[in-house]
Amino acid sequence: MVNQLYRQIELNPKSRDRVKLIGIGVGNSDFEVGYFRQVYNIPFPLFADGSFAIHKQLGQVRTPFFIGIKIDPDGNRETIYAKRGGFGNAEQFLTKLLHLSGL
Repeated sequence: MVNQLYRQIELNPKSRDRVKLIGIGVGNSDFEVGYFRQVYNIPFPLFADGSFAIHKQLGQVRTPFFIGIKIDPDGNRETIYAKRGGFGNAEQFLTKLLHLSGL
């Protein structure tokens, strides 16, 4: 589903150059993240978080967890979406994120 979301982001002219997707391997080593990337053919950046440092900074949320952050031209950041669990239809989820971000 997340690969489908990535494809929707890349296909949509409103999001292609403005929306970025990353994955965080909570509790995973570089090796584990690399294996996951290879097995599931992940086209977006993945980061290992074997020490749980990123996970702790995000409030130790359970996975999967999706966060949408809007960054204004002046660098201000605003969380526009934060929810645990899946998102259902990738195209509808992207539409929702674009709406929440004002795009």
